[in-house]
Amino acid sequence: MKHLSFILPIKFYQPSLRQKIILGYYFIAAIIIVLSAFTYTELEFLENKLTEGGRITEFVDAVLELRRFEKNYFLYRQNLDYQKHQTYINKIQTLIKDNRDKVAKFLTPIQQTHLTKKLEYYQKLMQDYVNQASSSLEQKIRHLGNSIVTLAETLAKTERKFLKESLNHSINLFLLAIISLSLFGIVMGRILSKLIVHPLKQLEENMELIATGRFKKLQINCQDREIRSLEQAFNQMLTKLDTQRRHLLQSEKLASLGTLLSGVAHELNNPLSNVSSSCQILLEELEEADIDQSRELLTQIDEQTLRAQRIVYALLEFSRKKDFKKESLQFSDLIQETLRFIRGQIPAGVTINQNIPKNLVVLVDKQRIQQMLLNLLKNAVQAVGNNGSINLSARETRKTDDDCMVNIEISDTGPGIPTELLPKIFDPFFTTKEVGQGSGLGLSIAHEIIEEHDGNIQVKNHPDGGTIFEIQLPI
Repeated sequence: MKHLSFILPIKFYQPSLRQKIILGYYFIAAIIIVLSAFTYTELEFLENKLTEGGRITEFVDAVLELRRFEKNYFLYRQNLDYQKHQTYINKIQTLIKDNRDKVAKFLTPIQQTHLTKKLEYYQKLMQDYVNQASSSLEQKIRHLGNSIVTLAETLAKTERKFLKESLNHSINLFLLAIISLSLFGIVMGRILSKLIVHPLKQLEENMELIATGRFKKLQINCQDREIRSLEQAFNQMLTKLDTQRRHLLQSEKLASLGTLLSGVAHELNNPLSNVSSSCQILLEELEEADIDQSRELLTQIDEQTLRAQRIVYALLEFSRKKDFKKESLQFSDLIQETLRFIRGQIPAGVTINQNIPKNLVVLVDKQRIQQMLLNLLKNAVQAVGNNGSINLSARETRKTDDDCMVNIEISDTGPGIPTELLPKIFDPFFTTKEVGQGSGLGLSIAHEIIEEHDGNIQVKNHPDGGTIFEIQLPI
């Protein structure tokens, strides 16, 4: 149970951006503290070295003063010089005795013992010279004093070299510490930056997709509480927006359906007129009609009725809300059925040219592709006005057996689209028409339908005028 109580808090622990930022501040503070502690330690080390160097300097100064009073005594034979001389000997001996550990870094114990004996012998010779002066004794004292000075100067030189090495060592350690901490700081900074900035970057990229009209749920690989809360809130908002958008798209489709009814009425008028005429002939010649003629008239009634049924069925199928489902269709038949919907809206001066192979098969959702074609064809009809032409063409391109595409092109002879507006043409609610003349959703819906089919759609202006929509659909 104790183990479980330790594991559960870790398992359900959720970090947050706030904690990561605080961790970053703690990390910076830790670097500053470590660097400060290291600097303090090194400065204290240098201070100790300088203190030790001060003792050596004091020793060298005492030796030089010792020789000065020695020479003065030899010249003037004054008792005061001798007393000063003895004072400095005692001082040198005391310095050596009190600083054996510090001096040991420059002189071995044997050398220290040898120096102490030299000083004692030097002091004895000086006492003997005071009692009985002689030139030979003076020479011995001078020679021994010179050796002591030489040893002191060697000691001072060694001490300066040691201080220089210590200083260089401290500088190198300080630089190494700065470089190591800097590199460590950069690595930790990159890690913290990735932990903090990467989720925000993902959020920004998802927002850009949403701004282009792609209402896909946010999927951010981050466990931070703030990001998770924001992700959940946005996904709830996107769900509501997507529902409203679908309702709006359905309303747009129904609005398009209303504008198609005039064309459907025109298409229904022909078969109904044929049915009516055949029925009138049968009624008038019911008693005298020939059986073969009656059979022919009834066959015409049956054919025209089926034709009308197909038109009504296609209209109902277009208006009915269905799930996305691909099926294999003859593209030429799909185009003919779609054109029947808008034939009544095409002015007499507008011609529609078709270049579509009879055997071209596409794998599409019929309802959605028809809606896409209707939106593009209606735009083309409105663009050319009362006079002009609309060209429909399709062809199959095959790079490999697994890479086969259908290229569809819809072009018109209208005025074209201003170049600066081409990048915005598929944006939701973007329209160049006057208020009340269009919702700005037609091309956006067409773009979304093509994306649902894993295809792509592009628009460009023809050099001679007019607009060209190029569509690629995978087979």
